[in-house]
Amino acid sequence: MLRLMIVDDEQIIREALSSMIDYTSLGYEVIATAKNGMEAYDRIRDDYPDVVITDIKMPILNGLELIERASRIDSRITFILLSGYGEFEYAKQAMTYGVRYYLLKPTDKQELINCLDTIREEKKQKKVQQKAEQALLLKDMQSPLEQGLLMEALDQPDNFPQVFKKYQGLLSFPEKGLYACICSFVEETYLKSFLKDIVRILLSCGAESVFPVIYVKNSALFVLSSPTLAHQETIRQSLEELHYPQQCVTFETSFLHGDTSEDLFAQIISKISRYERILLIRPETGETRDFHNNMAAPWRISKLREAFTASPAETDIPSLLDSVFTPSMTPDVAKNIALGLFLNPDNSGQEPPLDIACDFFRRLYSCTQTSEIRKLAEIVLLQEKDEAASSKGGANISLLKSYVEAHLDCETLSLKWLAENYLFVSVGYLSKQFVKEEGIRFSDYLNKKRMEQAIRLMVYYHNDNIKTIARSVGFGNNPQYFSQVFKKYTGYTPTEYIEREGASASS
Repeated sequence: MLRLMIVDDEQIIREALSSMIDYTSLGYEVIATAKNGMEAYDRIRDDYPDVVITDIKMPILNGLELIERASRIDSRITFILLSGYGEFEYAKQAMTYGVRYYLLKPTDKQELINCLDTIREEKKQKKVQQKAEQALLLKDMQSPLEQGLLMEALDQPDNFPQVFKKYQGLLSFPEKGLYACICSFVEETYLKSFLKDIVRILLSCGAESVFPVIYVKNSALFVLSSPTLAHQETIRQSLEELHYPQQCVTFETSFLHGDTSEDLFAQIISKISRYERILLIRPETGETRDFHNNMAAPWRISKLREAFTASPAETDIPSLLDSVFTPSMTPDVAKNIALGLFLNPDNSGQEPPLDIACDFFRRLYSCTQTSEIRKLAEIVLLQEKDEAASSKGGANISLLKSYVEAHLDCETLSLKWLAENYLFVSVGYLSKQFVKEEGIRFSDYLNKKRMEQAIRLMVYYHNDNIKTIARSVGFGNNPQYFSQVFKKYTGYTPTEYIEREGASASS
């Protein structure tokens, strides 16, 4: 269901728009109504609607100002603008904000239905596109995720079921239907030729490789789908017929099976765990990861984990990270560590939701400096630190409040941005948790903190600096809107408040 908000300063119109259509049958849920632009803006920051139907002429914030401010905190909102015949200039201005849907008052029911139908189909297509983009991102992430699975599994053999579950969906492993082929006596000298032959053999028999080749001390292991006996026999014969110059020993093949993919990988981990050096090779490209002795080996993540879990509440996280994220560390190594921390925050075995995981991956792999990556790792550990002292929700709220206190001047601060780019949690979950923990909506909390800061700043500024105060508490170049919010919070305009406080001080 798409989330719909209706905004109009006339109650009769709000009620008419709310009741004139069976929104549910069109795939919409009316989540809120608002009587002016300021109220609507606060609700948008709390309730993140997909579509907003709004009037142009409204008190405090008009429709255009609402669209301009809301678009900066969430560009994915689609607006339907209600206008009169004499408001063409407003409509022209709205086009600069990307508004494409206009309805004349009084609103025609069928025209509104047509708009909503079109928007729903557009949103559906965007969702399909988003899924495709996520798939591409996961494809780009495949190598570090594959490495992460083996690293964690080797580092936590007693916790393998939980480890596997966290990676299974991210790597698109089926529940059943995989098997592994082990080819022995493959000397590293001939490994490149062997990999080329592997690609050719699998292609010829229609078998599909679903994991890079794992190479340990003259043995190559590859994981395949389509586990038919005919495939196995073809692969066996083809491999044992291979011969390279100066090769003295004939290759030997064997197969591993499991009732589930988890069972199969448990067997694989058991077989490779005793080897010090492990190569992970993508045969199509030759991309090779020698990760067991790599700088990003599990001991670094284990070091962080052991130090942190021993006494999380007392842990000095910056100092702990300084001991691992050294100045000489490359961004690639830092990314592996941050990824391991994100995917392994506890022993719950829960795979992070796909949207949240992709948000983190996107943010992580956009970083070019080790210092940026270290900040992401710090967020992960800070969440865990607060979780140790309270609930998970409490941890997120504590971090959120700290961030808000430090960024009150940020005009585009919103719950949605904090959820997706700072805490990497569902915005719906965060919104509910915030109300549960604080007893108020996020927008009310944010406005309260901003007004408290504005009052503190008034000690240093005078009437002629209201614009400076407005910018300092996140209202940008809109002192009028700041004044309206300030009056709602204190009962006075900024000028009246300053004069009142001045009079009190002199008496």
